[in-house]
Amino acid sequence: MSALAAERIKLVSTRAPWLAVTTAAALSMALAALQSWGSGMATMTSEDAADGVAMIGVPILMVVASMTITSEFRTQMIRTTFLVVPNRYLVLGAKAVVSAVVAALAAAIMVLASVVVAGLAAPPLSSDALSLADPRPWLVAGAFSVYAAVAAVFGVGVGALIRAAPGTVVLLLLWPLVIETMLAVLPDVGAQVGPFLPFVNGVAFTGVEPLHLGFDLRWGELGGLLYFTAVTAVVFAAASVVVNRRDP
Repeated sequence: MSALAAERIKLVSTRAPWLAVTTAAALSMALAALQSWGSGMATMTSEDAADGVAMIGVPILMVVASMTITSEFRTQMIRTTFLVVPNRYLVLGAKAVVSAVVAALAAAIMVLASVVVAGLAAPPLSSDALSLADPRPWLVAGAFSVYAAVAAVFGVGVGALIRAAPGTVVLLLLWPLVIETMLAVLPDVGAQVGPFLPFVNGVAFTGVEPLHLGFDLRWGELGGLLYFTAVTAVVFAAASVVVNRRDP
């Protein structure tokens, strides 16, 4: 519990994570407003309003999660952390738990805020499905909470493996936004490798399909989440072993 409390204090008392989360929320809501305003008379769903959270919000939350470990390697504060808590598995686990909780809460708030903003920007006849009185936005927000929590653990794992903040940020942003996007939309390659892309499967659990993929996922929405969780578990397990064996 003391390790969790320490990680919570370190995360919430630092300015950079707050700035990053605020920026992610603002960009997600801006995209929702633009989509809603440009939709004309077409009906916009809660999943449509959450596109920005999938494409911008969650990747930035992964970066924030990775900062819990990369910032300590950069400042050598990690040495003090390991002196106070010699069990390195416990340290990495505490960072993952705190990051997952923060990411889950932030993602849910982003989704609900995006739905509200999209409803305000939508024409009267197309805003009926964009109300918090409807249960659908809350279900989408819950799905995003789970997805963002797993993605945050992924971010901590990648940060622990790479250690350097610039490399970690580049990988965490390029992987879902560029690499998987390019592979998924390639005519001949997409149908073959698309069903095995981790973030494509993770996003599928939320019901959002920002890329409008031309192939079906093999395991459905829940299976996609389990696959993404399995990939995250492998990355985090590798990070735990490396951190335990490598000098800070």
